[in-house]
Amino acid sequence: MHLDNPVILDLETSSLEADAGVVVGAGLITEKSEGYYLESRRTGEERDLLVRLAKRLDEYPTIVTWNGRTFDLPFLVTRMLKHGLDPRPILNKDHVDLYELVKFRLRLTFTYLDHVCEFFGIEKKRNPMGMDVPGLYVRALEGDKKALGRIREHCLDDLRATRKLYLLLGPLLQAQHTKDRGAGLAAKKE
Repeated sequence: MHLDNPVILDLETSSLEADAGVVVGAGLITEKSEGYYLESRRTGEERDLLVRLAKRLDEYPTIVTWNGRTFDLPFLVTRMLKHGLDPRPILNKDHVDLYELVKFRLRLTFTYLDHVCEFFGIEKKRNPMGMDVPGLYVRALEGDKKALGRIREHCLDDLRATRKLYLLLGPLLQAQHTKDRGAGLAAKKE
């Protein structure tokens, strides 16, 4: 696994299920960047958003997400396939899901992003929340010009919080990376 030059990914969608919704926004942030956001103002713009997102992801060997193994990446892959796009370049990247790290390596009462950030003192806005995105997107489609901006700000806020969490959990990631490399080297010697 490459821990050099990772990119943190967060999707905003109009539904929790990829056959009922679309990607309405996608954000990327690195350890040092301000963040990059792609949006779809109409459902017909999704394919273009996915193409641009895949091109940006090409620059990074590792994708970091919060709950991306069960949500962001499966949703992304499903929508790419729907549009006839090849998801293999994304699927072949290393992937670090911080949700899984927190769930299986730490002992917290709740493992949702807002709670974990609050526990570690990481600033995170509470409004809007992810569950508000579908309604905001409908409002945007109906002409509410501020709704897309609220989705964008929510995504960028999640990205900034996830980056802080990624940096905080760095020692756990490094320990796991070292352990995995050691096991791989031992297997090669046999």
